Amino acid sequence: MRKKIMRRLFVFALYWLSPFVFGATSDHLEELKSRFPHGLLTDDHGILKTNDLAVNASDVQPEPFTPASHVYQYWQCFESNRISFDCDSNGDPDEHEGIMGLVVVKASTLQVQNEYIERRLWPIRECKNFIKSAALLLKGTQYACISGSFIGNERNRSGHPSMNWVFERIKTKKGCEGRGCDFTKKLK
Repeated sequence: MRKKIMRRLFVFALYWLSPFVFGATSDHLEELKSRFPHGLLTDDHGILKTNDLAVNASDVQPEPFTPASHVYQYWQCFESNRISFDCDSNGDPDEHEGIMGLVVVKASTLQVQNEYIERRLWPIRECKNFIKSAALLLKGTQYACISGSFIGNERNRSGHPSMNWVFERIKTKKGCEGRGCDFTKKLK
């Protein structure tokens, strides 16, 4: 009898608390979208703060996402296990910096592969260090959000849609990696 009462109390407590628990996420997302209606293309899963979207809107007039949107940085969030990193290098050394690499972040959904490319080449050691730091940032997380400017659409080798972006930063509930992270900290 005691177990039945405890179960019923537990179920009642879950039922009673669910609007508060689920409403908090909804309120968070609604606040972000009301202040920055164009900056977030997906659910952020509670990762982003107002400042994260404010940084993107500080230099460029926010606009709705279209295939012609090439300047404004949009946030998209993905399951962490669907994100991978690479240092793309042809192995040819730069006369001043040595071997250089391009940071490439791939994030996929069931519908499309997103490829985020850093805007400049990095010395290969820095590129690999960034990848290690970003992989640690994702470890043990369910979701990560990536900010970038749209470049264009194409089809990958298997014919699936692919979207290309200029990479700016990646963020989880644990922290942030990328150039734009410093600007977000300063904005606080």
